[in-house]
Amino acid sequence: GYADDETQGRVLAVLATDGDDVEIFVDRTTCYAESGGQQGDRGTIRTSTGHAHVSDTTFALPGLRRHTARMVSGRIDPGQVADIAIDTDRRAAIRRNHTGTHILHWALGEVLGDHVKQQGSMVSPDRLRFDFSHFQAVTADEIERIEQLANGQVLSNDPVRAYETTKDEATAMGAIAFFGDKYGDIVRVLEAGRHSMELCGGTHVRATGDIGTIKIVSEGSIASGVRRIEALTGTGSVALLQHDERT
Repeated sequence: GYADDETQGRVLAVLATDGDDVEIFVDRTTCYAESGGQQGDRGTIRTSTGHAHVSDTTFALPGLRRHTARMVSGRIDPGQVADIAIDTDRRAAIRRNHTGTHILHWALGEVLGDHVKQQGSMVSPDRLRFDFSHFQAVTADEIERIEQLANGQVLSNDPVRAYETTKDEATAMGAIAFFGDKYGDIVRVLEAGRHSMELCGGTHVRATGDIGTIKIVSEGSIASGVRRIEALTGTGSVALLQHDERT
């Protein structure tokens, strides 16, 4: 799910669910399965005899990706070679929001303090949601400063790098690991620009400038000592600007 928008795989199993819905398993896929707060990919699976629209990709078991799909035409059978492709526009929007989440995390810590820690996140094509530890409401002035810092990193257009290393080496470099998450001996490090370094298995842009603009749209309490912030990036922030102008 990182390098290619499309690939070929061999169909291992097709399980009927309800109506025209099926679960398709293949030996190789380019679809990212929902994890770490990032939503799973949508796309298409085609063989010589059938065409299915993938509405979601999830883990049926650790390491086993399940494509939830609806048959558009024909049938797909085990043993067939399949062309598997993701919805590239949707994936691009998710990439912008996911890298934007990392930069926003850094900016929150810079403005509010070192006590800010991630408590949860959701990355979808239309917005990002980030839950963090903080003891009071974030003021309008603080929101402005967070946006300014985050968008300064976007405008710097620094490279975004992902690579694998040992857990000990990542910790020594200062990569942020999240409490409660389970990590193996080998971890994936994501450097988003010059300030953000976290352990992350998600998909991301190639440079911070690809994000476009980070615009915070809401902030509030969801539990004692836990705040939730939502933001838009890329075309989402442009749509918000146009909506506000029409209003």
